[in-house]
Amino acid sequence: MIHCSYHKCLTVYYRRVMDAVFNRCRPWGAGYRHYNSHLEDFYEQFRQDRLSSVNNRALDLDRVAPFRISRFIRDPRDLVVSGYFYHRRGAEAWVRIEAPTEEDWYFANGVMPEGLKAANTSFAKYLQSIPEEEGLMAELEFRTRHLDSMARWPAKHPDIVTYRYEDILGNEQEVFRELFEFYGLSRFERWLGAIFAGRHSIGKRRGDPHIRNPASGQWRQFFTPRIRQVFDANYAQLVSQLGYPSE
Repeated sequence: MIHCSYHKCLTVYYRRVMDAVFNRCRPWGAGYRHYNSHLEDFYEQFRQDRLSSVNNRALDLDRVAPFRISRFIRDPRDLVVSGYFYHRRGAEAWVRIEAPTEEDWYFANGVMPEGLKAANTSFAKYLQSIPEEEGLMAELEFRTRHLDSMARWPAKHPDIVTYRYEDILGNEQEVFRELFEFYGLSRFERWLGAIFAGRHSIGKRRGDPHIRNPASGQWRQFFTPRIRQVFDANYAQLVSQLGYPSE
């Protein structure tokens, strides 16, 4: 069982639920492990896990077969907005590294913005020092590999199930019941999954510093004509491919 998602697309939420079910309630045997974006580590070790997750990557399906893969996706424009505000406030240690290298960002599969390289500072400080439009453009640059990987997944596959962020919020327990059934887990495990999906849901975590604003469609407020032009030139087809409206 493998789960694939993207930074700022319920990755922390998924980890909380699965860690509770597989590592705390059922600590015997193979459990759950999250690999961030460390793809080679994942390929080398995922068969030791009962359930594993990896972010910001398109997988070589032949290399992981046989599988049951779940995917969480989000409107890529909202990923840019959410990531920008999250990174600007320095929410995680890696965005506070001064003059980071590509190696520092490998675990997130992020692209180093050219402006950050020239500024020779941390990503958080850089975003705080430039206008919002420039910051969103830098975030879009950071997301390059993430968005490219989204386009490389097959549109349909009998052993891959995909849920949209926008459809999960408010329906967490129902989604995780379906997800655990798709994984082929026992009735007891499905019951545990529903409990922890509700316990860690967005409605129960108001005030969590990890959560800024979960509302969908924020890109309409923050995308300037310039950002929209650059985004559409590169990713308009991706938006359509994922089933999101262009406007």
